[in-house]
Amino acid sequence: MKKLFDKRIAAEIRLISGALMLLLGALVYLYQRVFLPAYFFTDERTILDLIQYTDLHLAEQNSFVSMAVIFSFLGQAGSQLLLVSATGLVMIFVSKRSFRFVDLVFACVLMASFALFNLKLSKEVVVILLNLAVCLICSWRLSNHSKIGLTVAIYLLYAWQFRIYYVLIAGILLALHMVASSHGKLRAVIVLGILAACLALPGDFWNQLQQARDIVNENREGMADAKTVFTNILTPNGVLTALPNVGFATIRFYFAPVFSLRAQELILSFTLWYLTFVLFRRRNYQHPLFLLLLANFAVQTFFEPDLGSFFRHLTAYAFCVFGIDYLQPAQEELARRFPAARPVYFSREA
Repeated sequence: MKKLFDKRIAAEIRLISGALMLLLGALVYLYQRVFLPAYFFTDERTILDLIQYTDLHLAEQNSFVSMAVIFSFLGQAGSQLLLVSATGLVMIFVSKRSFRFVDLVFACVLMASFALFNLKLSKEVVVILLNLAVCLICSWRLSNHSKIGLTVAIYLLYAWQFRIYYVLIAGILLALHMVASSHGKLRAVIVLGILAACLALPGDFWNQLQQARDIVNENREGMADAKTVFTNILTPNGVLTALPNVGFATIRFYFAPVFSLRAQELILSFTLWYLTFVLFRRRNYQHPLFLLLLANFAVQTFFEPDLGSFFRHLTAYAFCVFGIDYLQPAQEELARRFPAARPVYFSREA
């Protein structure tokens, strides 16, 4: 089985797979309104309504209004071109980077959900382009410090213009990088410093983070797809309830079929477990994209009000795993013994 997972995929197979992914995307794009439920298009309807019925210059600024401004400026044709280009580039990226059998299978699994969720006007269009830009940066011959710095800058810029909570993703990414790039006593000091900073934050900060999920779900009971909705296991009360609530959300994501055994939950949990498998199989725990994936997931455990929202957001950043090079076992051992040594990665053709 291990040999099967590690089996090299020929360039011709990757090319064919990429073509099939693009074909799948084209079919979904053309016929999605025939077979997808109406709630898949909620964000699109909201954005189009804002463009048609609202003075965007006077409207209270939020992520929907910001996206409406962009799509209004581009026009219908330009917006659709941006949408198709963003999703198509992701499919090309993952097919080109599927060097092993395990990667190619995951690419097919992920791109099916990716196409269903993202081939429509939504806030995720810019997120996809943002994460593609980060993958490009991480392919450059820069130090990890430089890659993290540029990634944090891009995420902060997005937070300023669209979703303020992306500041948290940038902050967690920076903290993870500080821990991952340090060793011995320095790492222990940094970890203790981060924990102290978390405890020093006011309780209202932690309450607002945790209450976001419950506030969104307050009036959603009885809706058509209420089975995917969940609330915090404990009433938010400062930092002491944060860890149990985050832990419960994590369990809810990974073990969704235990709470509701349907096809949706099975696909979600399978995709998340598979992502975790291919992520850790690379053994490249200091790579900026590895840390970025962890930071995105960590923030989702605070905010996501339902499984559908979680899965949609997951598809917009999960493809970053294909930008992480496999770390050679011999070089991994060398890096462990001599932390100052620069790790050597498999080349793109490895």
